[in-house]
Amino acid sequence: MAQIRSLFPTLTGELPDGIRPDRAPAKAAAPSVTTPVVGEIPQFDQREQQHTKAAIGALGEKIQQRWTSESVDPFRRVFYPENRPFNSPLRSLLAVAEGPLNPKRIPVNDPAKMAAHIKEVAKFFGADLVGVCELKRHHVYSHRGLRIDARKNRWGEPIALDHRYAISLAHQMNHERMRYSPSFIDGAEVGFGYLESAKTATSLACYIRELGYPATAHFHVSERVLQVPIAVEAGLGELARNNCLITREFGPRQRLATVTTDLPLAVDRRADLGVQQLCEMCDKCAALCPSQCLPRGPKQVERGYLHWVADNDKCITYWNANREKWNDCARCITVCPLNRPPGAWMRFATWALRRGRLLRKLVLNVDDLFWNKRYHLKAGKGWLMYDRTTSAKKFESGQIHPNA
Repeated sequence: MAQIRSLFPTLTGELPDGIRPDRAPAKAAAPSVTTPVVGEIPQFDQREQQHTKAAIGALGEKIQQRWTSESVDPFRRVFYPENRPFNSPLRSLLAVAEGPLNPKRIPVNDPAKMAAHIKEVAKFFGADLVGVCELKRHHVYSHRGLRIDARKNRWGEPIALDHRYAISLAHQMNHERMRYSPSFIDGAEVGFGYLESAKTATSLACYIRELGYPATAHFHVSERVLQVPIAVEAGLGELARNNCLITREFGPRQRLATVTTDLPLAVDRRADLGVQQLCEMCDKCAALCPSQCLPRGPKQVERGYLHWVADNDKCITYWNANREKWNDCARCITVCPLNRPPGAWMRFATWALRRGRLLRKLVLNVDDLFWNKRYHLKAGKGWLMYDRTTSAKKFESGQIHPNA
């Protein structure tokens, strides 16, 4: 035990009498200023999630057939273990999402230092952004409802997860590839983001278990928690009109994973970046959404908090509209004024958000002037075996918004 203590000289030591190492007090978080909670937030049943509803036929037989059919895109088949799971790296990570504990537990007397250490470890494993929050009841799904749960005969089982903390991990997605939505190009980038975030989450969970504390990795095909609410609570960013997480560093362009644990950690404060004030002035994601599923009006109270309520059934229906050309859609990310390449403009835009209405209006006007014409990409140099064009204009059902 002395050798283990020597590895963490600033993180270990005996705690005061009466304080258990796995229940050390956490730093108080600031109340929400951007997504007000106005009532009790109920747990969400994973069986009501849109991917699940599409798979089980709750949205109609046609959508079910399309959603469960094998994709023509090999990247889709690699990133999502649906047909030949042993050809998907994500399948192998399921084995280490949970695991045994090192019986020699590292005692922790400074949760703030341990949190700083864990954040550096997470970044070493590949995370671009890391935040910590207390795990709340409404962060956890009420019942299992993923396709893998049906295969493992645990469909509909109540979920019990009593960890105290959640570590939110974000992985940046490539700006250039995300411009080509909806298509197989941005779909591959999203799948790669899921894979990278899953690798980081499982590695971090294994590391924490080697410190002697329980830890579970939650990622795309193995999650018992709602990733975006945890990321907001952990201070990574704000919830936007498009129901995506917006961060100062990458705008809406990241994929998330989570590690839940009892390792004593100081929690982070919620972020107030000015994103929602910008969203109140901007409805570009709603206007250019191919399915018109995003609201253009004000926020509404739903499930106990105030936010912009999307029609998720319409969204997933469009994802299934033309499986010969795309498997999903990220158009609301592509057109967001905060989805811009890293550099001087992005730094100015995120700085300006909290400096008043006039500067926010300037951000939107400049975005309209210089970026609107770049949403529609002409055929050019290919990316791997794909034609570098967006597929949106080629859809013929009339579902596309005229400006999309």
